[in-house]
Amino acid sequence: MKRTLTVLLLCMLCLGVSAQSIKVTISSGLTDAALRQRIETNIATLLNEVNEACAQERPLRLDGCNIAAGGRRSLERLWENLHFMCEDDDIVERCITSSEGYVVRNIYIRVNPMVADYDEESERALTIRLTRDGQIGSVVMAASDQLYDKLVRHGVDVLDFARRQTILGFVENYRSHYDEKDINALQQIFDDDALIVTGTVVMKRDYQGDRPHLRPDVVYKEQNKTAYLNNLKQVFRNNKYIKVSFSDIEVMRHPRNPDYYGVTLRQKWESERYSDDGWVFLLWEFREGQDPVIHVRTWQDEKIITMANGEVINIHDFEIPKKN
Repeated sequence: MKRTLTVLLLCMLCLGVSAQSIKVTISSGLTDAALRQRIETNIATLLNEVNEACAQERPLRLDGCNIAAGGRRSLERLWENLHFMCEDDDIVERCITSSEGYVVRNIYIRVNPMVADYDEESERALTIRLTRDGQIGSVVMAASDQLYDKLVRHGVDVLDFARRQTILGFVENYRSHYDEKDINALQQIFDDDALIVTGTVVMKRDYQGDRPHLRPDVVYKEQNKTAYLNNLKQVFRNNKYIKVSFSDIEVMRHPRNPDYYGVTLRQKWESERYSDDGWVFLLWEFREGQDPVIHVRTWQDEKIITMANGEVINIHDFEIPKKN
């Protein structure tokens, strides 16, 4: 009943906003007037189509939108699980320069999940990433402004700032990859020789003393990239929805090799059949002239951290090669 009322409310709101034409204004960050106007037009066209599709309860029609092929496929997959609308018809936001082009954040939307039993916040925000010529590259559910400030503005130089933006983009995209069940996107970011480590707590019998008793023990399982992604494919097939949220994110640049970054984040996972709460660590390498890759992904159940002497895996647990 609650979900039915939510759907009806969203449809009524969609009908109310669909007749309005959204206007987008870039307030700062671009000096090229022609580029600024092109970006404003591209974003407004896309958001108006989103609202029309929401009002008519239909798939997106993106032929009239200037959006890259990869971004289009990703948005269409997201739309299968999440419909959303933009209630603000006059959007004024700054444009941020990134290593790939430009980013416009804080486009607030109202979300309606399209699968049963999906419990997610109804008000979220979009981040729109654009190429250097103003084409929309991707549309993802955004991280909070506080997270942006924490991860990106602490960059010590221009290169570090750009790399932190890349990491933030990954964190935002990572959540969307689960919304979209996009295994191909995850395939691209992990190095072919990536190490995947999963730490869980199991109960083992302890036979010391007069009586056997159960005690918690930590077990770590290692996988390669192929095995990890194959398991994830099975999870995608077996669950109508997967909801992943991140918090407590920390980024550490390696002190001796600035091309390596450690990213630690708390991950809460919820799906039809399973839920958990734990810590993810990612070891990134940035390579000149190539896309960055993740060499290591670890996951530790929250129970591990709360056990005696439990620590979250971090960049200092790995031997990083010296920069040539």
